Amino acid sequence: MVCFRLAPVPGSGLLLLCLVLGIFTVSNHVAFRVPLNDIFRCNSLSTLGKNDVVQHYWDVHVQAFVQNGTVSTKEFLCDKDKTLTTVPPIVPTTVPSPTTTPSPKEKPEVGSYSVVNSNGTCLLATMGLQLNITHDKVASVININPNTTNFTGSCHPQTALLRLSSSSIKYLDFVFAVKNENRFYLKEVNVSMYLVNGSVFSMANNNLSYWDAPLGSSYMCNKEQTVSVSGAFQINTFDLRVQPFNVMEGKYSTAEECSADSDLNFLIPVAVGVALGFLIIVVFISYMIGRRKSRTGYQSV
Repeated sequence: MVCFRLAPVPGSGLLLLCLVLGIFTVSNHVAFRVPLNDIFRCNSLSTLGKNDVVQHYWDVHVQAFVQNGTVSTKEFLCDKDKTLTTVPPIVPTTVPSPTTTPSPKEKPEVGSYSVVNSNGTCLLATMGLQLNITHDKVASVININPNTTNFTGSCHPQTALLRLSSSSIKYLDFVFAVKNENRFYLKEVNVSMYLVNGSVFSMANNNLSYWDAPLGSSYMCNKEQTVSVSGAFQINTFDLRVQPFNVMEGKYSTAEECSADSDLNFLIPVAVGVALGFLIIVVFISYMIGRRKSRTGYQSV
């Protein structure tokens, strides 16, 4: 026979949980002291032995003296469960897979693109394009081949669109807009294309601000530039020249150069001036040395 006897401990507010094992009574063995109105919980394995009898208990939930038929939500844990709850969980350390870095790609071939409407050519673009894509932590670099690229678009008073497409590119849109009634800029880029693994990569950003120039002129940048569409998609441009508005007779208007080209154009005359200045100094020093030798020769005679 096995029974549990629960009784209040006088003056302590605790319950006395006594175990009676076999056919004898253990009246002085206090296994657990549980506060009144608490539910005793012990999910851990507990082993009680007496003479030749060994008893195992686990997942124990006991509340004595239930008031108003409502079981308490406040638990009193056995020592083993307390130990388990204080041991910090072992979190497996996972090393995030690094993003693969693509090998450097050669400079892309420069292509010429245009858009025609009822009034003739309304948009001109000349550029080499290199796409930098990061998808599922895999980075890739794709050069656009102008010989296998189709182009179309549209022209409106306030916006202009150049769309490129190929067997792997569903569309690559460059959207230009007019600002302040006197300048244009690249406002939006949209792309959807097939990657090598067969998945589709799509990205869009309609809040860009690149290639800014006055209306009636073209924008030019021979140096490499990067159009950052998003963290996962950038476009490198080479030998860029674009005019999306006010094209006259199918030809580019006077170009506004990017700051990188302007710095280069500024450095060239500076370098030439420094070289000429150095040459003048050398000639002057040589002249002074020669003149000094001549005067020394006259004095010797």
